[in-house]
Amino acid sequence: MKKTTHQLLQRIVILLTLVSLATSAASLPLATSFSTNQNNGNSNDSKINTILDMINATLIREYLETLVGFGPRMTGTYGCEKAAEYIHEQFTDMGLTARYQNWTSWGNYYYHHIYQGQNIEGTLQGTNTTDDSIIIFNAHYDSVAEGPGANDDGSGTVAVLAAAYALSHFTFNKTIKFVAFAGEEVALIGSRAYAKEAYERNDSILVEINADMIGHDEGGKQMTVTATEDAGWVADIFQQIKDNHDIPLTVNRGVINRVHHKLTGSDYAPFIAYGWEAIGCWGGDHDPNFHSALDNLSNVNISYLVNTTRLIAGTLAVLADIPDTPPQVRITSPRVGILYREGMKKRDIGEFKTTVINDIWIWAEIQYGTAPVKRAEFYYDGTLVFTDTEAPFTWHFNKFSLGKHDITVIVYDHLDRNSTDWRDIRFINLLLKR
Repeated sequence: MKKTTHQLLQRIVILLTLVSLATSAASLPLATSFSTNQNNGNSNDSKINTILDMINATLIREYLETLVGFGPRMTGTYGCEKAAEYIHEQFTDMGLTARYQNWTSWGNYYYHHIYQGQNIEGTLQGTNTTDDSIIIFNAHYDSVAEGPGANDDGSGTVAVLAAAYALSHFTFNKTIKFVAFAGEEVALIGSRAYAKEAYERNDSILVEINADMIGHDEGGKQMTVTATEDAGWVADIFQQIKDNHDIPLTVNRGVINRVHHKLTGSDYAPFIAYGWEAIGCWGGDHDPNFHSALDNLSNVNISYLVNTTRLIAGTLAVLADIPDTPPQVRITSPRVGILYREGMKKRDIGEFKTTVINDIWIWAEIQYGTAPVKRAEFYYDGTLVFTDTEAPFTWHFNKFSLGKHDITVIVYDHLDRNSTDWRDIRFINLLLKR
């Protein structure tokens, strides 16, 4: 697709800015030229300021008008296919590694059809070859059949596109994946397919950030950021970006509780089911027009959407260069979706289910730990049953057990930071081994 005049002019301005930044950086010691200051949330202020400046009303409006122009984007319809082509084309034009993930899936009780759809992924590869962590920023580009989905979730999709456009002009230590999902409105089936593929590939996801309905504002100028239990430090970065770069929003905080989560809310849900940390970004006001024909262009406040997108893009820039993160513990065995017998994998049993027959060793592995972990605590239905003080952190499950039970692991490092993972497992263990 041909570039617009606005985009070409913007690229010239960016090029001049980058030359200026490079000249300034050349006079600094190498160790400080591209430093990350975790205390105030700045990852090279000039870099972030340039990224924020690139996200403006003209860019946001252009993306949104194009998406809404495809009409209702119900998963499986031609309008949804055309939107997918447009998003893929934009990622390609940005120089990202773009791909389609095609999937076929049954909906659920309320959406009792077999659906076909496409997720579109644009990857900005990290430059640090020793850091395999991935940051995901995603939204859903499908809509309900009743309307064009300008806010739900054209707004989130536009934020993904605009953030990808701005950040693609820079390099970062960590890999960032920009993803647009279909199938959200029909039981999250697009994000379920994507998260399952990432889990089977053993992707090292530092955090997943989801934007849903971030373009409607009744004047409160608020944005809500919800976080899983170990992602509060990421929510802190949102607040720091808002404060340090004078983004005129009030950031409200909320919690995503992964325990017994019922795969509701939005596309972050499948990620937390597999044990990854997630952030949900939401508009601060209720949108009375969502899921209706009134969710059109007039339902979106462009200046508000510019600010919510800037806030997310700035946070991504910090995360992608940050050198020190808290530890994350994940229960890596038994795995989700597998039937085990006496500790051995037997067969796949379905999405988000884990069944264990007889005894098994439960493994908890640490990612992103920059300080040694001093202990791992294993809980069975909320009761501490074992503490391990040496890696690898494991517990031999050999309890008389029948039915579903909660397994929780909490690790503590020498900086007194902790991390938790939780798994709901069906156990059939009647014969205890000595």
